[in-house]
Amino acid sequence: PEELACAHIDNTFSDIRNLRITRRLVSAMKLAVRWIAALLLLLVAASLVAQDQPDAIRIVTEPLGDTASGIATRVTFRIAIPAEVPPGAPLVLQGSVLSSGTVARNFRYVLPLEDRDVFHAVMPLPEGEVEIEARLMIDVPDSSPVIVARKLVKVSVVKTGTEYIAKESDGAEAIVAEGVVAETAGSVKIRNPRRDVAPNLFIIDVDAKPPVTRVEFWVEGKKIVVRNSPPYRAEVDLGAIPKRVEVKVIGYDRTGRYIDADAFVVNERETQLEVKITRTVTADGVNHIKLSVQNPTGREIRSVALYAGEKKIQEWSQPPYAVAVPQSKFAGADFIRASVTDDTNYEASDLLFLSGDRYSETIDVNVVELPVSVTDKAGAPVAGLTREQFSVLEDGKAQTVTAFSYASNLPIAVGVLMDRSGSMKPRMKDAKAAASKFLTSIIKPGDRAFVGGFAFDSTHVAPFVSDQTLLRLQVEAIGEAEGGTSLYDAIVTGLYRFRNMQGRKALILITDGEDTTSRLPFDEMLTYARAARVPLYFIGIGMGFSDMSGTSKMKLLAAETGGVAYFVRGVKQLDETYRQLESDLRSQYLLTYNAQSSKMDRKYRGVEVKVARPDTHVRTIRGYIP
Repeated sequence: PEELACAHIDNTFSDIRNLRITRRLVSAMKLAVRWIAALLLLLVAASLVAQDQPDAIRIVTEPLGDTASGIATRVTFRIAIPAEVPPGAPLVLQGSVLSSGTVARNFRYVLPLEDRDVFHAVMPLPEGEVEIEARLMIDVPDSSPVIVARKLVKVSVVKTGTEYIAKESDGAEAIVAEGVVAETAGSVKIRNPRRDVAPNLFIIDVDAKPPVTRVEFWVEGKKIVVRNSPPYRAEVDLGAIPKRVEVKVIGYDRTGRYIDADAFVVNERETQLEVKITRTVTADGVNHIKLSVQNPTGREIRSVALYAGEKKIQEWSQPPYAVAVPQSKFAGADFIRASVTDDTNYEASDLLFLSGDRYSETIDVNVVELPVSVTDKAGAPVAGLTREQFSVLEDGKAQTVTAFSYASNLPIAVGVLMDRSGSMKPRMKDAKAAASKFLTSIIKPGDRAFVGGFAFDSTHVAPFVSDQTLLRLQVEAIGEAEGGTSLYDAIVTGLYRFRNMQGRKALILITDGEDTTSRLPFDEMLTYARAARVPLYFIGIGMGFSDMSGTSKMKLLAAETGGVAYFVRGVKQLDETYRQLESDLRSQYLLTYNAQSSKMDRKYRGVEVKVARPDTHVRTIRGYIP
C-alpha cells in the first residue's frame, strides 16, 4: 500500500507538471497567433498608408442645441472601408477638433463590427470656425495603430438659440455634451409639498414656464440647491422636532435675469392662512418682491398689502402679488412686512429684514454632500462619531460642516449595473442571483434602486423603484451576454440617473474585464464622475494579472469618488462581497458644507476629511467640480 501511495503521488505531480506545460504551450500559441495577426495587418496597412484615401471618410455636422461648453452637434462619419482591409479587422476612428489653431477636444471611437458604414457622435463644438480632422485606423495588437484614411473638414459653428437637453437613450456621449447639469426652459410655481417616505421629509416640486431656465431653492434663508433642468425638485427635512420651515424658489432665464419667485411654508400641521415674502435685488438696484399666499381652507381673501416699515407701499385686490420697487423707496426702513386677511378677519403676516437676503450677481452657494466612511486598523467600520470630531478641508481651507448624519438613519439610492458582455456568459446566472439577494438585503423602506445591464449598449436602464419584487424583475430583464464592454459609457449613463437626487447615493458596477468598446474616453468619463459626486463601487470578477490596466482604473475611480473596488476570483465570492459592500454603505456618515464659486467656475477642487481619533482611516470623495 505504501508503494502504491508513493506511485500515485508521483503520477499526480507528473500530471500537474504536464498541465503546467500544456498551459504554457497554449499561452505561447495564443501570443504567436496575435503576433502573426498583427504582422498581417501591418503588411496590409503598409499598402494603404501610401494611398491615404481621403474619400474614405465623409463628415457631416448637425447642430442640436446650445450648452455651457459649446454647441452640441451631431457629427456623422460616413465611411467607405477600403477593400484591402481584412473583414473583421479592429477599426477605430480617431481625431481632433481645432479652433483658431488650438485643439479644443480629441475623440476616439471603436467602430463596432457591424454597421461600420455610418457612425454618429454627439460632441460640443466651440462657436466660430472649427476644423474636424478624422483618421480611420487599424488597431494593431501590441503595436501602434496604422492609418487607413484621413479627412479634414472646416465647419462654421453658430449658436442655435435653444438649450440642448440629452435624453437617456442618447447615451453617455450626448449626456457629457449636454453638461453635468442639464439646462432647459421652465417657469416658477411651488406645488403643494408632499411628504416622502421618511416621517419628516418633504418633497418640494416646482412647475416652470418659459423663459425660466434656472431655479434656486432657499430654505430658512439659505440657498440649498440650484436646479438647471426639470424636474425642479428639492427635499426638505424637518428633523425629529416638528417645526415651521420656510421655502422659497427663484427663477432666472438663461442669461441670469430674474424672472419670478414663489414661496411656501412647510409645517407639521396645516394653518388657516400663510404668506411668505421673496425678495430678489438685481444688479440694477431694483427689488423684485413676490408675496406667496397659502390658503388651504379656500376662504375669500379680503386684503393683501406690503409695508416698508409702517408705510404701505403696495396693495392688491387679486394675484399675482408681485411688485418691482426701486431701492430708494426703502430708504429709512429696516424691514418690509406682508399682511394678508381673509373673510374671517384672520391675518397672516411675514417680516423680512432689509439687511439680509442680499443678492450676489456672481457668487453661488453650492451644497456639497460628502459620504464619509471611517474604519479602524482592522478595516471595521467605526460608529458613534460626533460632528465635532470631523473637519473638512477644500483646497486646504477649513469648511464649516452645516449638516451631519449617520448613514443608518438616512435613506439611500443605489444603482446596480451588470456587465453582460460575451465574456460574462458563464457567470450571468449566478451573478444575477447574487445581485437579487443583495438588493433584497439592502433595500429598506424609504430606499430606492435601479438595475441594468451593459455591453456595447448601456442606455437601457430601468427606473428607480422601492419595491423588491420590481427590482428582482429588473434583474431578470437583463439581456443575454454578448458583445463588448462599454464600461465608461455605462458609468456616465448610470451617474446621469442621480442628477436630481440629494442624500446618500451609490453606483455599483459588476464586470469581468476592462473597457473595450466605449465611445467616451476615460478622461471625459472621469471629469463627469468628479462632477456627479456619486461614490462608485466596482466588483471585478476573475480579473487577473493581464487585467492590470482595468483594475488600476477601477481602483482610481473608486478612490476618487469615495467608493471601493472589490476583486473576486469567481461568482461564488459575490455574496460575501455584497455583505462587505452593504456594511460599508450602512456605516457611512453624511457631512454637508456650503462652498462658494463663481457661476463659470469649473475648476477641480480637492477635498479632505479628517477625524480627531487616532488609528482610523477616512474615505470620501477626493474632490469635485462645481
